[in-house]
Amino acid sequence: MAPKGKGKKKGKGNSKKTENRAQEPTPNCIFKPEIISNILSRLPLKTILQYRSVCKQWKKHISKPDFIATHYRHSSSLQSTDSSMIIIQSRVIESDDHVLLRHKPPDSTVELDNPYPCVLSQMSIAGPVNGILCIFRPSFGDVLTLLNPALSKSKMVKLSETNSSQKVSVGLAFDSLKKDLLILRIFCVPPFPGCTKTKVEFEIREMKYPLGWETLKSRTNYFYIDKPSCDAIFKAEPYWLAYDYEEYIPSKYQRLVHFEVSKMDFEWWILPFIGVGDYYANLANFEDSLGFMVWKKTDNSYIDVWEVDDKKFQWRKKCKLGPLSGFCRILGCLRNGDVVAENEDGVLLFYTVNKSEVVVQNDENLYPCSVKNTLTLYNIKKGSHVIFDCPEGLLLIEGMVTVEPQDGLKWKSLLSTSEDFMRAL
Repeated sequence: MAPKGKGKKKGKGNSKKTENRAQEPTPNCIFKPEIISNILSRLPLKTILQYRSVCKQWKKHISKPDFIATHYRHSSSLQSTDSSMIIIQSRVIESDDHVLLRHKPPDSTVELDNPYPCVLSQMSIAGPVNGILCIFRPSFGDVLTLLNPALSKSKMVKLSETNSSQKVSVGLAFDSLKKDLLILRIFCVPPFPGCTKTKVEFEIREMKYPLGWETLKSRTNYFYIDKPSCDAIFKAEPYWLAYDYEEYIPSKYQRLVHFEVSKMDFEWWILPFIGVGDYYANLANFEDSLGFMVWKKTDNSYIDVWEVDDKKFQWRKKCKLGPLSGFCRILGCLRNGDVVAENEDGVLLFYTVNKSEVVVQNDENLYPCSVKNTLTLYNIKKGSHVIFDCPEGLLLIEGMVTVEPQDGLKWKSLLSTSEDFMRAL
């Protein structure tokens, strides 16, 4: 038997071995944490999702709100040179079902699993905000479904108990201070002869706020919105083309309405005077500015692009695009400046703006346009396309689950009893 006290001793001998042992490999052993964070925030979403498995530190860091916001900012800024993800809402010819398609060149266009109940005949989308879309039923603004198409995660949002027979317009916003997604439901009261103007009433839901919806009234604004969702989202805040409540002229928008997150209220500008006659108008995020796009449908159409100085509250003509030919309707504008239109055969046309060939006419910059790409979608109804330029984001809302293929028979059986159907929602 070995004498007592002659065994291995704890103390300095073992501590030296501990000090000389090689450091465990961690993501911070070579570069500082802020350098690694900066590198990770600039990687594509697909790569980021793979890197979550590298170690616990990276997985935790990638899930932080600050990192998610920084990654999205870099992701959305890359679109001036890279192809962005475009979500296309369309309808199938035979069944008339709604379909969501993801188009991201050079990859082929693929159909996404749609979390919105397939048995509902009407569907609209608001967004995107930080990679999130809000799918809902017009004109009630209910069956609210949040979707992150890049991650294929979704969540249905419970409505308030406020019962309103008015039409509702839906908007999305993001509070950068609280790192929170906001959903707006504006109750749209149409003007009629002899009516008295009332302050616009709306509901707002902060997704991190546990008490649900809050009903508010705009403090100083009177306007009317006739669309189911916001026309554009710029810097994570929604914008609408709206009517003056006292000078309502159908199809002649007079105001640009903006929801300002910091004030939790609306502000508005008078739209620039376009002139007489019929014209088409659209809002778009055009080259990092909010663009008011106006055109008349001719064989060779030109688009006037206006932008607003939100500090001086003034409009100015930014440029003119064209000529554009061969289309029957314009769907919108991508962040890199490309104009997307549809021709009579339902083919999508992507017009590129040739800035290097700018021509100055009457003190205006005229940018020639030409068709860069086309996209033919088979078995899809002509005239049903709606496009959303949707940068990929990591933002997830608590309660989101993976989107699964829908069981149409199950939804139809639930639809037969309205109580079971609403409970399932």
